[in-house]
Amino acid sequence: MRLFFAILFCLLSAPAVGAGTLIVEGEGQVSRAPDHAVIEVSLREQGRDAGAILLKLWTRVDSVINVLKQNGIDEKHIATQRLDVRLDYDYDQKKRVPRNYIASTSLRIRQDDLSKLATVLDGASLLDVDGLSDLRFRYDLTQADYDLALTRAVKAALHKAELIAVASGQRLSSIQEIRENGSGGGVVMARMEKSAAPRVKGYIAPENVTISKTITMEIELVDGAAQ
Repeated sequence: MRLFFAILFCLLSAPAVGAGTLIVEGEGQVSRAPDHAVIEVSLREQGRDAGAILLKLWTRVDSVINVLKQNGIDEKHIATQRLDVRLDYDYDQKKRVPRNYIASTSLRIRQDDLSKLATVLDGASLLDVDGLSDLRFRYDLTQADYDLALTRAVKAALHKAELIAVASGQRLSSIQEIRENGSGGGVVMARMEKSAAPRVKGYIAPENVTISKTITMEIELVDGAAQ
């Protein structure tokens, strides 16, 4: 009789029978309205004398920056992005013949007041530049945005895991591991060419910026019939 009760006690106190491991992914998203735009304009010069075209290029850059400042753009929101100088060639009967030096650069302009973006684009299209090559709507992410997206990713993974476990007649046990897979988003981009849109009319309504977090969760399963 003592042996019977000892065996019964062991059966009642033993952990549920393991049924394997479930690995699921979860994604959490946070959508925010853009709080600023970034415009990029390009400038280019070419000629026989590399020094001369560089001087001409920088003179134009200074002129463009001065015009932007006169139109209310803060100098700290104007930045030179790159400088490229290369020698162009002609190819005649498989011979490479030097032709001109080409120097190019670009200016990146940040506009915080989106209600004035159309006006800024109008002004940019009239500047002494060779192209209005890029327009991106951005949102300055906060730690609260990252935290909310991550929380939603974890909840999504748990919800998915619960559905799978119930459908397969099992129960969730302990979480073995949670891995963050990286994040994405933060930028809505629109590309345009100066020749295609020399003037901008009316209000520009950008899409919301969506950031995302994804996680991979590994959860131990137990047999649903085992209590």
